[in-house]
Order: sequence, then C-alpha cells, then structure tokens
Amino acid sequence: MTLLTDQSFEAFLSAVFEAFRLKLPVSRIVAENIYIPQMFEDTHNIATNYENAERVYKGIQKNAGNNIAFMVQAAYLSELPAMEVSLWEYVKGVFSNPENAQNTLDPHTHTVFQTANKVKAESHNIKGFVRFQKAENDLMIAIIEPTYNVVNLLADHFVNRFPNMQWMIIDAKRGTGIHYDNKDVYEINATAEEIPQINDEFTALWKSYYKSATIKERKNPKLQRRCLPVKYWKRLTEII
Repeated sequence: MTLLTDQSFEAFLSAVFEAFRLKLPVSRIVAENIYIPQMFEDTHNIATNYENAERVYKGIQKNAGNNIAFMVQAAYLSELPAMEVSLWEYVKGVFSNPENAQNTLDPHTHTVFQTANKVKAESHNIKGFVRFQKAENDLMIAIIEPTYNVVNLLADHFVNRFPNMQWMIIDAKRGTGIHYDNKDVYEINATAEEIPQINDEFTALWKSYYKSATIKERKNPKLQRRCLPVKYWKRLTEII
C-alpha cells in the first residue's frame, strides 16, 4: 500500500504515525503532487495532523537523537523519488531497531544519509547566494530556485542575521516561501505574479556598487563558476 500526503514534512510524519497506529502494510509514502501511479497499487490518503507529526518527530529524536531527526527531514526535502521507499524503511527501522540508525552499510540508511547531506550542503551554500531586494513598505524580498526544497531551512539563519527587518524569501520553483515580520516566521504560498513590486532603484544601486568594486584585471570566470555555481546565477542581482 502507498500512503498519499500533501507535500509538507509534517504530512510525511502524520503518515508514519497512521501506518504504525493502523498497522498498515505500507510500501512507500508519497506526496500527492509528485505521485506517479503504479499498476495494481493500492493507495490511502492521509490527512496532516500536526500533533501526531510532532509525536513521531520527538520519537525519532528520543530513539536516535536530534541529528538523525534532522537527517530524516533533510532527506524528505530532497523530493527525490528514490526517497519514497528508503525514507519509510529507514524511519520504520529507527523505531524497531534504533541501534542500527547510523549503519550506512544498510542500503536504505545509506540512501537517506547521502541524500540528506546533499540537501544540507545546498541549504548551507545558498545562504551566500540569497540576494534581497527592496519592495514596498521597506519589505526586503529574495527569490531563489534551489534544487531541493530548502527554503524553510534558511529561516533561523536569516532571523538571526536580520532580526529587525521585514523580509521574504520565495522559492519561485515551487511557489512557496517564508515571511518574517520582525517577530515570527510564516510559511507562505507565492507565485511570480504575487511577488510585490521590486524597487528598481535599489537594485540598480547594488549593481553599480558591484561594478565599481570589480577589478577588471583580476576577473577569473573559471574560478567564479567553481565558487558560484551557474545554476544560481539567474537570481543573483549583480549578474542578471
């Protein structure tokens, strides 16, 4: 049986809770928006329950530690089809055999760890590629298009860095984002058409500064591409 959920991590945890509670013969847990039907496959829709999700997350922390709980979250945020089976099998093992939670010789554990490390690496790297631009009412907006669904992993970093600003980071690839209002962080849905108007004068000022600070004789495009992957250039103010 395949359990279908919405695309949130809490939905995945809710499905784990129901799978154990009802003792369902689950083969994989899949977000409905990326689900590809398979022949002769039974499906069951699971509603997100934040209380149940929190219980599962705390259970993972208790059985295997905070780091493992975060690895599970990071692997889920990869949105890779390969995780549909491995993540369920891994989480099931965390509860049934927690001492094996870090055994990377196990194929499911290896897949989860390998994928989680890629997601963690992108969430770390993209912090340096976020470019805020000024919009209406002093709101600062940054638009990103990461490979993985890492936008929520950026919240703590930018809250600590800009605690007295109102800002928004939007994942244009997924139409989601986070909004900080000087107090709390909210998850939002935002399409390109819903993004507030950017102040072009502010953007031009930043481009002018970047151009004036550049030393023509020291340009090194090869090094630039290595340190600043081309896939992120589309949203870099100084390049576009």
